[in-house]
Amino acid sequence: MAESSKIPTLKAAALINPMEAPTPGTLREGPRRIFVAGARRRVAIHLIERLLAAPEVDLVLGVDRGACPPALLGCDPERFVFATADLSKRRQVDNLFLLDRLRERPLDTVIHLAFQGNPRGYGVESHEFNVNSARHLLDASLRHGIAKYIFLSSDAVYKIGPRTDYKVREDGELNLDPDVHPILRDTIDAEFMCRAKMDRPDCEVMVLRPSGVFGGGVLSGVNLLFESTPPVLPVGFDPMINPTSKERLARDLMLAIFLHGKGVYNLAGLTVGPLSKFLEERGIRPIRVPGPALGLVNRMQRMLGMTRYHAGFHPKRLFFSLVLDDSRFDRIFRGNADSVLALARSPDPGR
Repeated sequence: MAESSKIPTLKAAALINPMEAPTPGTLREGPRRIFVAGARRRVAIHLIERLLAAPEVDLVLGVDRGACPPALLGCDPERFVFATADLSKRRQVDNLFLLDRLRERPLDTVIHLAFQGNPRGYGVESHEFNVNSARHLLDASLRHGIAKYIFLSSDAVYKIGPRTDYKVREDGELNLDPDVHPILRDTIDAEFMCRAKMDRPDCEVMVLRPSGVFGGGVLSGVNLLFESTPPVLPVGFDPMINPTSKERLARDLMLAIFLHGKGVYNLAGLTVGPLSKFLEERGIRPIRVPGPALGLVNRMQRMLGMTRYHAGFHPKRLFFSLVLDDSRFDRIFRGNADSVLALARSPDPGR
């Protein structure tokens, strides 16, 4: 009798103050204070410039190894701080959250762009940096009360082949083959770390998978291919793609920062078409070689300094289509972009 009487009491207690998750796509309240890991990357520089143009951004902490990028040297020192640190070292990561500047203005958002995705020079040190930085940044974010954590992944995590769906959704099969390039294993490992924490109610953990990114200085596979002199493609193959630009990617990252939402999302460009069409639009004339010779020709080009594209990183990319379905991100985030744009347009009497 006594036991049964507790049941409605417990139910009533649970309804007094229910833990209601914010509606995805709604605006996060308050000023943003953002930790950008990997601040020397081109997309990071573009993102930081956009963030500092938004009145609702109170502070941006840019972190990377090496000196502050010249493009960011003129930023307002009251709102932008650059720190040099090795993100693979736990103590150095923790120290960043304890900077004197952050005592009265604690960080609320972390975006991890520091992943080492360039196959050139990849080795044990790069592997340790990728895995440890992903772990330490996420763990430190959860310990220090960060409300939003974003990891920028890659579309290369998807397994592609002759039976790949025309448009690949976020639940598409991942490339877990044992012979996959170690950078992709690092990327998938980092994703799994994030996905293991996505149920936490105190932090919105997001994984973003962009398609190939165009833009000067961007190290994405598709951009390095297009910057080759000339690009080399296999005979008889013309895969479908929907690449994005660094400007569109930066806008999407802004939406992910300012709006509520967690989970895994694809990011893609507006246009879907064959690889040859994108080359033609840019006035680029590729040469074609038999498929089995593609790897050898690519290695020779790299030795001669004619390309930085690494065909072995994603060996099937030039043979099979990979078109991302980003309708979920489009509906939840881009569909609510007006609220973020309104912030950037609103006057700020405090500045």
